[in-house]
Parts: sequence; structure tokens; C-alpha cells
Amino acid sequence: MVLEQTDAFRVLASADRQLVLHELLALGRDESMSVTTLSERVASRRNGISPEKISVGKTDRAQVRLVHLHFPQLLSRDIISVDWDDNEVSLTDDENVETLLEAAEELERWPPEDRLTG
Repeated sequence: MVLEQTDAFRVLASADRQLVLHELLALGRDESMSVTTLSERVASRRNGISPEKISVGKTDRAQVRLVHLHFPQLLSRDIISVDWDDNEVSLTDDENVETLLEAAEELERWPPEDRLTG
């Protein structure tokens, strides 16, 4: 499935998806991150709390949102891959990632700032 620019903006309409993309890009295109660590980082940034101080409850809520709402949307567009056996998430090498990054460059607030809403 080729990601159209309008669909890329739909993906980027969510602060959580922007944060997932930004965290995975900061990690490196050929690297993966555990679902738990990614959830902790997203929760930390959304709440303006350092990862060391974020509560387990906030991390768990972020993980539920990511796994059940945001990952399926990113997976269906070939933006991320998830190895459920190893509990690892990474960006794909698909051209849709490039389309998404091009759309992100047009956003007024990219990279995403901490304490985003949505």
C-alpha cells in the first residue's frame, strides 16, 4: 500500500504516533526498541516527566494505547514492524516511512514537543 500525503497527515494527527515516530528515528533506522521502553518514553514526554520518574500506571496506559490503537495504524501502513515474540518495535525500510517524514517536515511543530495532546 502506497501512503498518500493526505494519509500521512492523518497518521501524524496523533501526538502519540508522532512521538513513536520521533523516538524510533532518534534510535536509528536499523535499531529496535522494546514496546515497554517506547511506552515509557511516550508517557514521559506526554506528561512532562522524566522516564525515571514516570509511574507504572502512566506507562501501562500508554502501552495499551500504543498496542491497541496506534501500532495497528502504523503496521497497516508499513511504517513500523513489531516482533511480538521479542516485544520489539522498529521502523520499516518501506517507502511509506519516507512519505511520512516528508509530511512531518511540513508540520509547524516537528519534531514533536513534550506535553503534546491528542
